[in-house]
Amino acid sequence: MGLVRMATPYTTQSASSSHTYYFGSVGYGNRIVLFVNSYSSVNSISGGYTEHEWTRHTFGIRMLSKLSFGGDSSVTVSLTDSTDRISIWMYELSDADVFYGSGTGLTSSSAYYGASDLPDGCVSLIGCAVYVTGSDSSVASWPSGYSHKGYAFRDWNDGAVKRVYSTTAVDEFASGSVSWSQKLITGLPSATPNYAWAAGTWGPNPDETPPSVPGNLRLTGMTPTSVTVAWDASTDDVSGVAGYTTYINGVSKGTTSSRTATFSGLTPGVSVTIQVDAYDYEGNRSEKAELVVTPINDTTPPVPPVVKVTGLGAGRITIGWDTPFDQSAVVSYGVYLNGVKKADQAGRSYTFTGLTAGAVYTVAVDALDLLGNRSAKGSRTVKAQADTTPPTVPGGVSVVATAKTAITLAWNPSTDDNVGVTGYGAYLGGLLMAEVPSRVYTFTGLTPGVTYSVGVDATDELGNRSARVMLQATTLQDLSGAAPPYEYVLYDWDSHLPLDSLPLQNVSFEITLGGTGMLNADIPLYDAAYTIGRIAAATRPERTMILVYRGEQLVWGGRIVDPQDYDSETGVLKISAEEVIAIYGHRYVAFTGPRAGTMADTEMTWLLEHASAEADRRWLTHEGVAGTGSPVDREYRAEDFATILDKATEVAAAPGGFDWYVRPGWDAVADRPRFILRRINRDSPPDTGLTLEYPGSVRRFRRSTRRGLATRTWGQLRKPDGGVLLSSVTRTDLLAEGWPLIEQAETFDGLTSQAALDAETRRASDASGGAKQLFEFDLAITPDVRWWQWELGGMARVVVTDHLYPALPDGSPGLDRPMKIVSLKVQPDSDEGELVTVTTGEHTVAAD
Repeated sequence: MGLVRMATPYTTQSASSSHTYYFGSVGYGNRIVLFVNSYSSVNSISGGYTEHEWTRHTFGIRMLSKLSFGGDSSVTVSLTDSTDRISIWMYELSDADVFYGSGTGLTSSSAYYGASDLPDGCVSLIGCAVYVTGSDSSVASWPSGYSHKGYAFRDWNDGAVKRVYSTTAVDEFASGSVSWSQKLITGLPSATPNYAWAAGTWGPNPDETPPSVPGNLRLTGMTPTSVTVAWDASTDDVSGVAGYTTYINGVSKGTTSSRTATFSGLTPGVSVTIQVDAYDYEGNRSEKAELVVTPINDTTPPVPPVVKVTGLGAGRITIGWDTPFDQSAVVSYGVYLNGVKKADQAGRSYTFTGLTAGAVYTVAVDALDLLGNRSAKGSRTVKAQADTTPPTVPGGVSVVATAKTAITLAWNPSTDDNVGVTGYGAYLGGLLMAEVPSRVYTFTGLTPGVTYSVGVDATDELGNRSARVMLQATTLQDLSGAAPPYEYVLYDWDSHLPLDSLPLQNVSFEITLGGTGMLNADIPLYDAAYTIGRIAAATRPERTMILVYRGEQLVWGGRIVDPQDYDSETGVLKISAEEVIAIYGHRYVAFTGPRAGTMADTEMTWLLEHASAEADRRWLTHEGVAGTGSPVDREYRAEDFATILDKATEVAAAPGGFDWYVRPGWDAVADRPRFILRRINRDSPPDTGLTLEYPGSVRRFRRSTRRGLATRTWGQLRKPDGGVLLSSVTRTDLLAEGWPLIEQAETFDGLTSQAALDAETRRASDASGGAKQLFEFDLAITPDVRWWQWELGGMARVVVTDHLYPALPDGSPGLDRPMKIVSLKVQPDSDEGELVTVTTGEHTVAAD
């Protein structure tokens, strides 16, 4: 960094109008600085240099520079007259991308120069040009910190002794500022009192760019009270990565130069958030990589890997496998051929070579987790030969059930001569609707009373497909006006491919605005030969997504958590699922002040990055600001909250903030479900069009105004430097009783300390513990209660007339105002029908 070299100055005894200075090859990206001193006028200087300064004199001085990107080893100066009175100085500087300023002059006394705001590693240069008649006793006198680099002379006598000379000096380690005022050439004869000078400063770009985020933060070790993590190296484009800082639950645990860390003293079974960021030598800090881990005493081996054949040839077999579920984390896999281990590796594919063409082999894989638990082997038997033969055509294809909006098809298994049948394609007309591993499929979202062409084919792991079998089937007429049945599709969480589709029975679930909920349902398996084991494997925890439909409306998305209780007599599999889209419901997000116009998708991208899991994001899209394509006036960025964010869901609202909701939808392009983020003004949530009226559409309701209803109150503190600190107080008295959390945001301006903020937050929390109302409405059971069309977080009109809210003198209802829907509960009721409970909430007292 800084001065690389100063080449021997150019001088000559031969008069010419063109002078070429050979100074040798210059490093790529380095800067060349030239001082050109000439008795004759300069016509041109080759090479594309930028002229920073030029002072005209008998022996003038020019200061020029350029960044070299290859091929620079000389410069040619063209003059108006032939002369040998010329000198050229060349300096080569590294890490000198920026020109920080220059100065020049013609004087017999002091010269003045200054440059400020310099980063470390700058180089400052001075050059002087002198013309002397008569005896010369002059000498260069340089400012403090500058090193003299010599003289270049040319003497002649045309009746009087004359001399031109040049001299330069350099300060290699300038930083902060350069400033001097002094006479640079002393001892000049009075006949030629003036000297010409030029000075300039070059240096690196100030490093304001942080390193990259540490990549692939992962769990590498665990005990019941400790976890060890590792991460990939960060990069930095200027000063280099100096080290890493680790955090646990937002609290710094120190810095390290290594790429692994162990956190001890943890509580078994309690999740912690591990974060790591990188910093460079200038103090710039990256965003944090984050990992949530739960230390446990893991004695359970991983689930056996599901092995698939991905390639075959004569004497060659290539396999791949899934990432099996484990309580801690899988760290490696053992690969076997006919029971003999061939490899231990982290990757999930392997090719066996050198096999006997056409011979049959058993290939297998097991998984090893962090605690040393090894799974059973997942295995396959396969011939080491190319496979281009499709499976046999599915037999016994039949329609086993029809509904008003669904047709269920079942079939007998196909066979394959080598790798085996891996799935079946379900077709609606000529359109492939799904690839499923089972032998039953339900086509959903159909129209009542319409005849459809439905069919199936078989495929093996190498993509060979059988011929297709097609049937005609007609959906039932809709004559009753009743609500459509429940239907579902199982999706693999990793691949997003459908696994199975069937109607549901005895469905009960609850969805709340805060993002929690649980579903319980029965799946009727129509075919006695249906592979229950395959469904159980496909729906193991954390691996399978269930999408529930009501007619054509997608109403639920969750992970299967309890695939069990299969009854072989009834053919029913009971399941439980939990709502897993982590950002379902609404959150409050604060802002740090007006910014340049930013599209709403910037906000949504920020939310997705900080408030959802990686797997969740693959199911999410966003709409921005409904009905507009215009910019918004605030942008929400991670760096604005770097000192306070553990999770984006813990950031409070400020005036002008927004609410955002997630609603189910369908991606028509990719032909799969998705969850759509909606951004709306927090003061005007969506209107569901629902009226909850008692007596009327509501058969009974209950109300709570008890103090201590779970409430979160936030305070906000603005610092002079623009930073924001947030604090919250949460009342959870009734959370254990199943009441939802209602979030209430408060803003406190003019606070000057964290203590003042905390005091104000406590006062506001006490005030907000006053009357708040939650209404639970049990709806009258009728076929037209289409609850699946309502939206959590949306507004419903509540109309009540009873002894608590008697009719007003004009006959209008005692209570008639909008409230927000905070939860929906659906329960099967064999006596009356489906019971739907809607919970609405409102604040009647707010902290001032």
